[in-house]
Amino acid sequence: MSASFDRYVSFQHCDWEGRSERVMQRLQRHVEAAENPFWAYFAQKRAELRDKQGLDDLRILHNYLPTLRELLEDNGDLETLEMLEDLEANLM
Repeated sequence: MSASFDRYVSFQHCDWEGRSERVMQRLQRHVEAAENPFWAYFAQKRAELRDKQGLDDLRILHNYLPTLRELLEDNGDLETLEMLEDLEANLM
């Protein structure tokens, strides 16, 4: 990504980085539990997208939003789902 372009300029006072990080921290519990093969895939893709393409967690969450929503619903993790949906409604 170009250092001179900030696509999140309108989110400057929304703490999008902190909010995205908190969702990722909660998702890490699912990755570690390894109850579904998607979680290992998600962790691998997150690392690749961050390291190779420079994507931030908000963008990564957006890329996997439908799958994350479904898995969180299936796992009954309504608090993380609510946090994810808040990101979607306000920042994506």
